[in-house]
Amino acid sequence: MVLSDFDRTLADEKNNFIIKQEVVEVVNKFSEKFPFFVVTGRERKYMNILAKGLFPTGWIIENGGIIILRDKEIKLVDEKWYEVRKNLIKVLDKYGIKYSLGEVIVYVNSAIDYKDKLNKINEAKIEWNRSDAMIMPKNVSKGDAVKILKSILSFDGVTIAIGDSQNDISLFSVADIKVAVANALPEIKAISDIVLDKDDGMGVMYFLEKILNESSYLEKLIRLRK
Repeated sequence: MVLSDFDRTLADEKNNFIIKQEVVEVVNKFSEKFPFFVVTGRERKYMNILAKGLFPTGWIIENGGIIILRDKEIKLVDEKWYEVRKNLIKVLDKYGIKYSLGEVIVYVNSAIDYKDKLNKINEAKIEWNRSDAMIMPKNVSKGDAVKILKSILSFDGVTIAIGDSQNDISLFSVADIKVAVANALPEIKAISDIVLDKDDGMGVMYFLEKILNESSYLEKLIRLRK
């Protein structure tokens, strides 16, 4: 099972995070043979725009808040969270911090200037993606969602995580093999088993093609787990 982040992993910031068609084609081909999940902090409405034509096995969106499979959808929060979220919004409004609301989490773009204020929030967890912040329930993360996903699917095979940024750390923590794209942050490369030599989707594309086309490479990856 491959679990890949989206922004700056599958999609290039220079292309406004719109995934390239050649990457789409390889991911779709890979998904016909192996489980492939996009694991992103993004909201559903943006994925519908940025990832047109992409048909992975499933999605984990909103940084672990929602799992989307082909036949079902699981929201990993209870109703109490939405009461907490209302109070958090009042705090953000008080500080004059601009935000947007997802189905689960609260997004604060270019939030680095508000880091001290955001870190004072105790009712929720703050996860960072470069300079952007996501405010979410304390029990929600990419890694926690992957654990639940594996349980739902009764999957006990090799898991490969691909990422680039701080909010991929929890994803890496539950993976057998950790892969960083060439443009990943230094702290992500430092905890990776493999660092790709290409940025973003090009790196992921060539990695997937190598698994598809070279049985010896897949066997090597499986040995890495042991």
